[in-house]
Amino acid sequence: MGVQSWLSLWFGLTLPAIVLMYMFKRKYVDTTVPSHLLWDRVLRNLEANRPWQKLQNRLLLWLQLLAAALMVFALMQPFMQVSGGGSAHVVIVADTSGSMSAQISSAEGEATRLALMQERIKEYVKGQGRRSEITLLSVGASPVTLAAHESDRAAIDKAVDGLRTYYGPAAYRETLSLASALTREETDAEVVIFTDSYWKPDTAPIAFQVPVSVEKVQGELPHNVSIDQFGISPKGDADSSYEAVAVISTNAKKSVSAEVNLYGDEQLLTSKVLELEPRKKLTESFANLPFAEVYRLELSQEDGYAADNASFAFGLGHGSSRVLLLTSGNLFLEKALQLSGAEVTRVAMDGSDGKKDEDTSKDKDVDKDSVNSDVPPVPEGEFDLLVIDGSIPDGFRQGKWADLTAKTPLWTIGGEGTKVGSQGGRPVLAKHPVTAYVTLSGVYFGTLVDQAPAWGEPVIKLGDQPIVYAGTESGRPRLSFNFLLQDSDLPLSPEFPVMVSNALEWMTSGKGSGLGRYMAGAQADIPIAADTVKAAWIPKSGLALADSFPAEDALRNEQGISPVQIVPEYPGLYAFEQQNEAGEKLKFWLAVTADPYEADWSNDQGPTVSQSAPTSDESKAGDRDQASERSGAGNRASSLMPWLAALALAVIAAEWGVYQRGRSI
Repeated sequence: MGVQSWLSLWFGLTLPAIVLMYMFKRKYVDTTVPSHLLWDRVLRNLEANRPWQKLQNRLLLWLQLLAAALMVFALMQPFMQVSGGGSAHVVIVADTSGSMSAQISSAEGEATRLALMQERIKEYVKGQGRRSEITLLSVGASPVTLAAHESDRAAIDKAVDGLRTYYGPAAYRETLSLASALTREETDAEVVIFTDSYWKPDTAPIAFQVPVSVEKVQGELPHNVSIDQFGISPKGDADSSYEAVAVISTNAKKSVSAEVNLYGDEQLLTSKVLELEPRKKLTESFANLPFAEVYRLELSQEDGYAADNASFAFGLGHGSSRVLLLTSGNLFLEKALQLSGAEVTRVAMDGSDGKKDEDTSKDKDVDKDSVNSDVPPVPEGEFDLLVIDGSIPDGFRQGKWADLTAKTPLWTIGGEGTKVGSQGGRPVLAKHPVTAYVTLSGVYFGTLVDQAPAWGEPVIKLGDQPIVYAGTESGRPRLSFNFLLQDSDLPLSPEFPVMVSNALEWMTSGKGSGLGRYMAGAQADIPIAADTVKAAWIPKSGLALADSFPAEDALRNEQGISPVQIVPEYPGLYAFEQQNEAGEKLKFWLAVTADPYEADWSNDQGPTVSQSAPTSDESKAGDRDQASERSGAGNRASSLMPWLAALALAVIAAEWGVYQRGRSI
């Protein structure tokens, strides 16, 4: 039960006013008495002025006080929550964030919060919402409408069964805003929020003009051990010189033991039993690990929240980077690449074979498209970087050379475009890995190439003229020098080897088959081969594989497979598999993690809303109220004002009857 207008309580001052009127009103009784009793009458005059004695046996007074109290209470607009009524339209907000996947104990047994919430929603629809139209919203990357003004109970149950956990950053505020907008123009509606109350704090509450209630689905706090961080780093050139570092924590209130297993390409490498202290993070190292494409750190035992029980990292590959240099002759560039630790294969663009580390390359694969032409064959093997010094001849734009250019990170120097003179000015360097530790102060740049590639942004300018662009194209790094090294004294600068080393490190940093770690629902740049006709996300390990998460087709655009993909919404290890028309497959590894906030159960504040009625005084003042929490079935607010008004009229009628009888004492 509640009231909507506490300001009307000021009318309660009429009650003491009525009492004061009776206290200060003189009352006399006309009585014929003998003369010797005149002194007694004088004494009674004194008693007539005693205030409190006048309140005794005053039926009319008590009826007037009761009528006034009923009218004041009616002005306060009281209401009562009654069950079974239901509004004409009920908007149900279902919290499907990652924390709803936690296992809890309830009267029904062990189940996830999501499963328990689904049962509670079905019970609400069958009971309190049996005469209502139902709109079902779920909290995902954005608000998801699963049912809109639906009256068919079978369709509603199907929509409720379709609720799935979303492990990425949940759109809490956006979903509440949508629920508020859907009910803003309605007079007979309500909003019911089913949640575990672990919502991200929101300083600006969402305003509602209809009743809002919260149905908690929580249970006992589950025990959780979390792998917060996990990474791999090389410690040398040997295959067994890798080291792993992990950060692990627990929400237990006392010390607990946790066993972790470290796998490399699905082979068990080592196991450890760790002692975890409450509210403390433990950092643990694993040394002398062999190389593996994919490393997996996993808890050996299950706990209440499975999304953070495994973490993945990727090896970068063996040995130094392989660089294919296409040039008509640039000794400074070749030596700078070799000094940076690269294995350089040089191909002369005038038709003669180049050298590999100053030795003639052997066992070259012959490009059938270039037989009987001046274009040299494509060297065998895979390359981490393709460097083209100068303009690209037409013969290198087709056949296997075109395929190699499309699938390999590309660094062009000079290139195509209108030749323009340098306007001079000081070099302006943007913050980028290529420009680290260099200033280019005093370096001369002669003829420049006027071109602005769509795939990148300028990272070095000479005054207002961009001279170096960096970016990505089809998910692969691209670097463009808009000048020839022969027209600049940059190769003579001591900063030139540093700049070449920066470029090599940046462009080959992803030479392994692992694309890194992304949060569920995030965007990722994926290298797409030019001949790819279809691609898909295939779950390979972790929670995605354990829960049989289905494979997802890759996003497409007008050109084919899009290089910008939305990663799957389920934590685990995925293979992004590409396939060409010949059936050949190319695979990239990618790890998907859950939003770490969903494992933090220290904040139990629930959704923050502001509920107001358009006709009440406090709605105009904008008072902030919390949504009422309901532990049982849904209720509906029913006004008590008509009943109080009828009761007040009945009391006034009784008062009139007393007055007609002439009772004054």
